[in-house]
Amino acid sequence: MLLPLTVAFLAGLVAGSFLPYVPLSSLLVLTLTAFALTALEGQGRMTTRRGIAWFGSLVAGILYWTVFIGATTGSQLAELAGPDPVKVTGPVKVTGMVVEPVQAVPRRAVAVSHIGEGPVAQSVSQSIAGRLRLIWRDPDASLKQGDLVTFTARLHPPSGTLNPGGFDYAAYLRRQGIDVVASLSGPGQITVLGAVPGFSRWGFWRGIDEWREQIRRAAEASLHGPALGIYLSLIVGQPGDLATEVRDAFMATGTVHILSISGSHLGLIAFLSFTFIRGVCRHLPSDRLQALSRRVTPTRVAALGTMVPVTLYALLAGGEVATIRSLIMILLFLLAVWLGREGQLLFTLAAATLLILVHDPRALFDISFQLSYGSVLAIALVVRRLNQGHESPRDPLGDRSVAVDGRVWAWLRLYGGMTGGVTLATVPLVAYHFNQIAWLGLAANLVVVPLAGLVLVPLGLGAAIWVLLTGAGALPMGPLNQALLDLMFTVVQHLAQLPGAAWHVASPSVFAMAGFYALLYGAIRFDGSRVFKWACVLGAAFFLCWWSWSPRVAADGDTLRVTFLDVGQGDASVIELPDGQTILIDGGAVYETLDMGRAVVGPYLWDRGIRRLDHVVGTHPQLDHVGGLAWVLRSFEVGRYWGNGVERPEPFYQRLNEALRDRGLTPSIAAEGQAIVASGACRLLVLNPPPGTDGSTKDAATLSAGRGADEHVTHGASLNNLSVVTRLDCGPHSVLFAADAEVEALARLRNADAPVAARVLKVPHHG
Repeated sequence: MLLPLTVAFLAGLVAGSFLPYVPLSSLLVLTLTAFALTALEGQGRMTTRRGIAWFGSLVAGILYWTVFIGATTGSQLAELAGPDPVKVTGPVKVTGMVVEPVQAVPRRAVAVSHIGEGPVAQSVSQSIAGRLRLIWRDPDASLKQGDLVTFTARLHPPSGTLNPGGFDYAAYLRRQGIDVVASLSGPGQITVLGAVPGFSRWGFWRGIDEWREQIRRAAEASLHGPALGIYLSLIVGQPGDLATEVRDAFMATGTVHILSISGSHLGLIAFLSFTFIRGVCRHLPSDRLQALSRRVTPTRVAALGTMVPVTLYALLAGGEVATIRSLIMILLFLLAVWLGREGQLLFTLAAATLLILVHDPRALFDISFQLSYGSVLAIALVVRRLNQGHESPRDPLGDRSVAVDGRVWAWLRLYGGMTGGVTLATVPLVAYHFNQIAWLGLAANLVVVPLAGLVLVPLGLGAAIWVLLTGAGALPMGPLNQALLDLMFTVVQHLAQLPGAAWHVASPSVFAMAGFYALLYGAIRFDGSRVFKWACVLGAAFFLCWWSWSPRVAADGDTLRVTFLDVGQGDASVIELPDGQTILIDGGAVYETLDMGRAVVGPYLWDRGIRRLDHVVGTHPQLDHVGGLAWVLRSFEVGRYWGNGVERPEPFYQRLNEALRDRGLTPSIAAEGQAIVASGACRLLVLNPPPGTDGSTKDAATLSAGRGADEHVTHGASLNNLSVVTRLDCGPHSVLFAADAEVEALARLRNADAPVAARVLKVPHHG
């Protein structure tokens, strides 16, 4: 009974999140649900008691979301950093305490601090409470949980890019309880006042942080290359050292979950520990085993003993929220085994879900929560299906009444079923959040998960514990760890290089995802008509094929769509013509840890079902306009590239040229009067730069030959005035893309013969 009530409560939380935005529609759904339950009661398909319980759980979810969110929003600190300049201007002095594990990233430290001790600024007399996320570049001190710190910085509310179907970083931070953000650069920017005095939970977490730092130093002394980043991700939950290409390879093969400590890692440690402890108990001398069995069974001893290594692993991982969620779920299951209720996995999962969501209902919209619990639910359903007809779950390895080959086959069947179930269950979620279907996931996980879970994690965790016990400065068996980690990455890398491995798709709709899961559930649980079951299977397969195809959603022959993407300080515009052609004008900037091409432009194009760009226009070689185009050129099929011909020696422009060479593209020089596109009633005409000038700047062709890259034209207003300015005319619609054109170029455009006026103007310098 708990499982359907939990599902109803989840539905209530979702409805509650939409209630402020679509109140009438939410109330209509609630009313229709009441009528549907009443109809089921009238037909005798549901008891009145059960109907009331379901509807009550639904309403409880709505009310709980409304009350919880209302009570946890609008902190004083968030108001302090708001848009009102009267409250605080300029940098403020902040005093707070580090309350989460510090994320270790090369040359950076990311800490979350609770502010509530003393005044936050000289201009604010009262104490201000809230949570702050701080990025410290080039730090010279190690921060740990429980440290009291003080620093001076500008406070900003969480912000991010706002694009259709894009990742809302500001909303993500707010779900983490972050009220404001700040950044510092250079040594000496933070003063550590000391640790929290006295005995407290922060002293405990500080000790855990010191353990993790000790393991990290030993790993850095023993490992190198991708192996170091993978080890730190697997053992101490620090993915900051992972190179982008390493993460991309795991993502393409559907094995990226290996790199974040979650339910699968804890589950494998639990499996190994449980099997080992129970095996030791069963091989005790007969008299001792008999004496033990009078009080407790080996299975119950194993359940109790397994709680220790699983909890230790979760703590070494930093006690991140996602890890603690998985730990709660596993501990509840072990408790069920201790109580002799190991067959109630779905009940245990429902109880863990309720505990997590009652504590923080916002976790429902967290990616890690959805993937972890979706995976565990799939495993529970598969195990239940394979064990039908048995009173309790079978142990393929421990059932001595079955021959060895039979036990091995049963284990392979169970493992393959669980891997396939998890892969199917997470396909819609991965497609929705990451615009990708990892069709290699099933095969890759069959190889990578056993290697990581049964070999690398136990070996790496054992090495880490040895470092903690002995104080060694390097990992024991370091060369073996290096070789095995390199082996796993080599396997993943080769799989990722298969044609079409990274298959990007449009995000499926929520309704389509709900339909897919309903069909999948029907195929697994329904025991009636084979026709119905096969209909469910074929329906789910249809959804998978449709998502994999991801047809263009806008190329219907009569629609023009122009999208100005939010890339922060920079430009990126996407034009979708009625005949299906797509043009990208600029691609935003690229920074040390953020590429706007990868983070914004690519996901938007995938979400629109666009895999080919007919034309890419780099208006002028400045970082905030063409920095993100190098990644776009490598990730999408491109028909033709246009630029203004100016060459620059900076690394961002050299990366762009390298991407063009790798793609076999020769840049076309855009000049006044050229038509980039002329298709039916639509035309994209170049209005600037001119093909030649009076001598104050170089001729575009000369610049393209590499003889004009001087300061006069590669920087400042002169370069801006050579921006590629275009005008799109499509029937009654017209749009002027003015790039970074300044006074000189705008004055010349106004006096030119070609029409300039347009219904929509993209204002120069980023709109």
